[in-house]
Amino acid sequence: MTPVTTVAIITTAFVPLRQPTEFWTTLSASVLVFLAGSVLATISYLAYRRERDRSFQFAALGFGLVTAGNLVIVVYQVGVKGSFLLGGLELLRIQTLSGVLVVVGLLSLLYSLYRY
Repeated sequence: MTPVTTVAIITTAFVPLRQPTEFWTTLSASVLVFLAGSVLATISYLAYRRERDRSFQFAALGFGLVTAGNLVIVVYQVGVKGSFLLGGLELLRIQTLSGVLVVVGLLSLLYSLYRY
């Protein structure tokens, strides 16, 4: 079985294919943010282990929180709700949680730059 076939099987098992284009665009963007954020967090953590400078540790935390904040909505839609349709109050709560994670992550990045 090729890796592409495996990904297709896993994707169709968790997400029905009859979703609107906007859902797939959001999902694709979130996957790219997850990959970039994970790479940045890993590089920051490895820099912390090499240099033992806590500013790199705060940078890794910040990148991780920003990445998590971006993924909250998609994880909720796909994993918890199982639908791309979210109600008004439900959407507001998810966006608030996402926003708080992003703000705390950015503050952590700001603090890491200030310390460095």
